[in-house]
Amino acid sequence: MSQPGGHRRRPGTLGPPVRSIRPFRSSEQYLEAMKEDLAEWLRDLYGLDIDAANFLQVLETGLVLCRHANAVTEAALAFLAEAPARAQRIPMPRAGVRCNGAAQPGTFQARDNVSNFIQWCRKEMGIQEVLMFETEDLVLRKNVKNVVLCLLELGRRAWRFGVAAPTLVQLEEEIDQELRTELALPPPD
Repeated sequence: MSQPGGHRRRPGTLGPPVRSIRPFRSSEQYLEAMKEDLAEWLRDLYGLDIDAANFLQVLETGLVLCRHANAVTEAALAFLAEAPARAQRIPMPRAGVRCNGAAQPGTFQARDNVSNFIQWCRKEMGIQEVLMFETEDLVLRKNVKNVVLCLLELGRRAWRFGVAAPTLVQLEEEIDQELRTELALPPPD
């Protein structure tokens, strides 16, 4: 049985063949959209001149990353003071990140700043290894996807403390809430 567009339908199925709803033609386009979202998020949080095109250049000294880590730590400590019972149930950073403010791109100081941020994500935020990146992934652009995934996960976790989250994270939460409502599931902890 032939369908419009030359697609064949399997016996016993109704309607047109199922197609992916993913609007991106490649994983590179999807990665670019995530970078755009993260750039907008960092621009709104810190007033940076950042977009998808210069995203990695702005982050490569580690200054913005350390600044964000310290802001998340401050928000977490404030959250702990306001809601100590709730704060006991979630991983919370207790210490900030040491940062060299004079770091220039490609220098040891920049690598040290990025490394300090990575260690903070692991130790203080408990971000899983599968979502982490290495210093070279950012500095030498070896694995941009992991940089993006780590920042998105950090945005998810920091949102619990009242730090604004990237739009993608907010959309995920809205979808989760709608599913919980539809399925009559209890709210998450």
